[in-house]
Amino acid sequence: MAFKLVSSGGNVTDPAVVNMRCSGTIHPGDVVVFSRTAGAGVAPAGMSSTITEIFGIAWDYTQGVGDSYSVRVTPFAPGQIWEADCANAAATTQVGLRHGFATSGGDGSAGRAQTIHNTAADATTATAIFRCIAISSALTGSGKILGYFRRGDEAGVGTISAPYETTAY
Repeated sequence: MAFKLVSSGGNVTDPAVVNMRCSGTIHPGDVVVFSRTAGAGVAPAGMSSTITEIFGIAWDYTQGVGDSYSVRVTPFAPGQIWEADCANAAATTQVGLRHGFATSGGDGSAGRAQTIHNTAADATTATAIFRCIAISSALTGSGKILGYFRRGDEAGVGTISAPYETTAY
């Protein structure tokens, strides 16, 4: 799986799941965004998705426009720690840095938000949706990193600020 919840900050024993309306093809483990089309619910995230758009991780496969609440989603929340698949080899130089989505998914599909584009440079744009806080696998090959998703309201963009992020865009 592209993303796995490893800690919920001690707030709940099981992650919350909400049923959402959907638009587009969504796969289990994909990040989803709130759709900008009225009434559409959530849509697949992509490489250009920003911290103000990302919503959560989908747990179901669906395609097309859902007239019912047909996809289960775990919304991103403060205190959650996620394990993420990486596009590049994991390295200690990436810890503490912000990263965006890779240009292709973990299965090689273009445009799907399944992997993090981890580099040794801090991404400073609104598309830097993930902050790495640790390495969780071997440093050779495409590894896994631990971190959290930077939602807009948690990154100084909205009206709520979390203790993790202070940079506004």
